[in-house]
Amino acid sequence: MKRTHLLLGLSALSLLSACSNEKPQAKGPSAVDVTVMTMQPTAAPARFQFVGQTESSQQVEIRARVSGFLERRVYQEGTSVKAGQVLFEIDKKPFQAQLQAARAELAQQQARLLVAKQNLARVKPLAKENALSQKDLDDATGQEQAASAAVEAAKANVVNA
Repeated sequence: MKRTHLLLGLSALSLLSACSNEKPQAKGPSAVDVTVMTMQPTAAPARFQFVGQTESSQQVEIRARVSGFLERRVYQEGTSVKAGQVLFEIDKKPFQAQLQAARAELAQQQARLLVAKQNLARVKPLAKENALSQKDLDDATGQEQAASAAVEAAKANVVNA
């Protein structure tokens, strides 16, 4: 029983000590070392970097007028170009061959025209003397006109080539 009274007394004493009005002091942050610098005004260049996308004020469509193999690009990307400016160089050999063939066709048609004119020059006096029929004169005239038209077409092909 003595033990019980002793235990009760110690418990009451510990409870009374817990009810005191004094608050325990909280620990504050410890002091921190600080570096101090004196600032001086100086001029610093302002640099700005932007990300953007540009768009032309005019819609431009680049369309090939001929087909071929590209040999080189003449213009520099991003530079201004003018109407009619050469942008690409393509292999010239096929076009030179076409031009040569067109010139040969023109020469052939000119020779044909020369023969047709000579035939017409021979037929006209004979037709006046009624040595040839009117049909022969008409045929010679038609051949001369057809040869003349073929020469004009061949000239156009040379220009086109």
